[in-house]
Amino acid sequence: MCGIAGYAGSENAITTLVLLLLELQHRGQESAGIAIATADGRIHSIVGKGLVIEALNGSELSKLFEVGKVFGGIGHVRYATSGGYMDSQAQPLVVSSNGYTIAVAFNGTIANYLQLAKEFNLRGVGGDATVLTHTLLRLAKELGNDIVEALKVLPSYVIGGYSIVILTSEPRLIAARDPYGFRPLAIAKHGNGLYIASETAALDVLGATDWREVLPGEIVSYDGHSLEITRTSISTPISPCIFEYVYFSRPDSIFNGVSVYVTRVRMGEELARVTPVSGDVVIPVPDSGRAAAIGFSRVSGIPLEEGIVVNKYVGRGFIAPPTIRDTISKLKYGFVRGSINMKKVVLVDDSIVRGTTMKSLVNKLRAFGAREVHVRVASSPFKYPCFMGIDIASRAELLAWRAASIIDIAKSIEADSVGYNTIEGLLKAVGLPLVCHACFSGLYPFKGLTVDELEKMFIR
Repeated sequence: MCGIAGYAGSENAITTLVLLLLELQHRGQESAGIAIATADGRIHSIVGKGLVIEALNGSELSKLFEVGKVFGGIGHVRYATSGGYMDSQAQPLVVSSNGYTIAVAFNGTIANYLQLAKEFNLRGVGGDATVLTHTLLRLAKELGNDIVEALKVLPSYVIGGYSIVILTSEPRLIAARDPYGFRPLAIAKHGNGLYIASETAALDVLGATDWREVLPGEIVSYDGHSLEITRTSISTPISPCIFEYVYFSRPDSIFNGVSVYVTRVRMGEELARVTPVSGDVVIPVPDSGRAAAIGFSRVSGIPLEEGIVVNKYVGRGFIAPPTIRDTISKLKYGFVRGSINMKKVVLVDDSIVRGTTMKSLVNKLRAFGAREVHVRVASSPFKYPCFMGIDIASRAELLAWRAASIIDIAKSIEADSVGYNTIEGLLKAVGLPLVCHACFSGLYPFKGLTVDELEKMFIR
C-alpha cells in the first residue's frame, strides 16, 4: 500500500502535490517524493526518507520552484511491500531511453517482478517498483514512445495489482488502474487542471469535489488541453481489495462507490451478531477500529466509550518499519482509567495481523484495571499473504496462520476471548458483487495460481 497523486494545470503544481501527499500520508510513512515536468519536457524529481514534511522540506524542494514553467507532476508516499524498508525504491522513479523520459509512482505489488526482470534483461534492477518502471519504458519504446499503449498491454505481463500515475517528457500526465481494480484511484477535472489521488478524501479536502473514480482497467491521459480515456482490452474479474475497507483507506473516502465509513460501521454490526459477548463497555482501538466499534455498540447495546487515546505523532503501526513496530505498539497508546477500571471490556479492532499491537493493548488494559478483556475483530482471521499491495509475503508472519484455533489466538494475545467476523459478514457489509478477500480465504483472483506458487514467485 502506498499513496499516489498527480496534478497538471494552472495552480502551483508543486504546492498542490505536497498538499495531496499530506492528505495521503496515512498510506505510507517511509519515504515521499515528487516529480515535475516543465513545459519543454524536462523532468525534475526530489525524494527523501520519512514523512512528507521531512522528505520534501528544504533546499532541494526550493530548487523545483526555480526550474521554469511547470506543466504538472506526480507524487508518492511509500509503504514498502517489496524491497527492504528505506531502500532505493523511494518514488517517483525516473528513467530515460534515447531522449524519452518517464516518471512513475505506483501503489500495489507486482508478484512476478523477478521473472519480469529476467524476461526484460533488467540486470541489477531492485524491487517491483523499479522493475515495473523499466518494463513500462521498454514497452513504450517498442510501441513508438507511447506509454498509453504500453499500459494497455501491461496486464498481460504482470501478476499483481497496481494503481499508477506517470509523467512523461512529452509532457503528459497519465493515471491507470489494473483491470482487477485492487487499489483505489480517483481523478477530478477541476477548474483548469486535472487532479489525481489514491483516495477521494484527498480531492475533497482540496476542493476538487467533482471527482470520479478511475475504473478498473481504465487509462486516463492528459496533455494539458484534452483528456483522453481508454482502457486495456485484457479482461479479468473485478476484485477490489477488501482490506481497503477494513483498514487502509480513510473513513471519509469512497471506494467503488461505497463509503468506507459506512462499510466499517456495518462490519461492526455484523460482528456483534456473529460473536456476541457480555461486557460493560465497548472500547475501540483508535483510529481504524472506531467505526466498527460504533456498529458493535449499536447492535449489542453495550455502551461505547473512548478508553484508549492514540498518539497521532507516532504513525500507523501496521505500516511502520518492522524494526520499530514493537516499540510503536508500546508508545502509541494512552489509556483512560475511568473507562477501564473494574469493567469487562469489549475491545474492537479492524484486524489482527501479526498480533504485536493487540497483545500489548490487552496487557495495558489489564494494568489499568480491566476485569476481563474480550477482543472482537471486524474482519476475518488474516491467514494468507497478499501479493497485491500489503506488506505480507509469507504465511509465517500471520498469527491466525500459526495458531491452531481461535482459543490459541486468545491465549497468544492473553485475552479472555477472541471473536472474528465472517467472510460472509464482510461481504454483506461492503455490498459489492465481487471483492478480493484472498488474505482471509486464500482464494486469489489469478487463475491457476495457488498461495504456494505465489510465495515462491515473490520471495527471493
